[in-house]
Amino acid sequence: MVVAGGDGTVREVASAIVGGKVPLGIIPLGTFNNLALSLRIPHVVDAACDLIEEGAVRTIDVGIADDRHYFFEAAGVGVDAEMFPIGEAVKSGRFGAIWRAIRLALGSSQETVRLRFDRSVAEAYVRSFRGVSPMSRRRKRFRKAKTAVRLRCSFVAVGNGAYYGSNFTVCPGALLDDGLLSISVFRDFSKQELIRHFWSIARGQRAYNPKLEMFTAQSVEILSRRSLAVHVDGHPIGTTPVRFRALPKALRVVARPDGTPTTP
Repeated sequence: MVVAGGDGTVREVASAIVGGKVPLGIIPLGTFNNLALSLRIPHVVDAACDLIEEGAVRTIDVGIADDRHYFFEAAGVGVDAEMFPIGEAVKSGRFGAIWRAIRLALGSSQETVRLRFDRSVAEAYVRSFRGVSPMSRRRKRFRKAKTAVRLRCSFVAVGNGAYYGSNFTVCPGALLDDGLLSISVFRDFSKQELIRHFWSIARGQRAYNPKLEMFTAQSVEILSRRSLAVHVDGHPIGTTPVRFRALPKALRVVARPDGTPTTP
């Protein structure tokens, strides 16, 4: 099966064949083409068609929220999920939405979330960033925690792949075929940083260094005292609590196994 279009079109078609044997060929015709970027599918149409003709197939993971909503790029919890639809409105030329985003950012606050993993927190924990530099020492509280941890944050991103929005690297290092989700907890964002984050979603122009904690797990449940908005691949699906899970090797796609793009 071949689909030509952007990430939204690819998501609709891919959702229909998850778990099946039919491979999906992608001709990326959207603005950002995040799944194609993660798969290293060339954005030149002729080169993408040549790749499909070659017929090399790669099997990748798929994310699912509450066992109902598939996602192929990333999901989000918190202010990010509220901002994403506004960013889509700006992409469509409705620039009045910018003021909605600014008001949302200025009125936002850090929220406490509880992350419950399918493994110990120490096993799930990857690293912490402050600015551009990763912290060298694993946090003591993560070493001592069992399978759940509470964190105050601006929002949480759960990635199947590394990119979403305007090629925003929301989950650095996320792999499409490791059977795991990458969980990024964005912490200590100022109001200005939230506005810049919104601009990165809407227009692909960002210039800030995120402060985040990173984890990996096959499944994670996110709970919060106050109901927080949830999206998958930019589509609102409700509020917390929400459970995300990776479906290993659930989608066959036409792509080089090593992720190397064809030469246009």
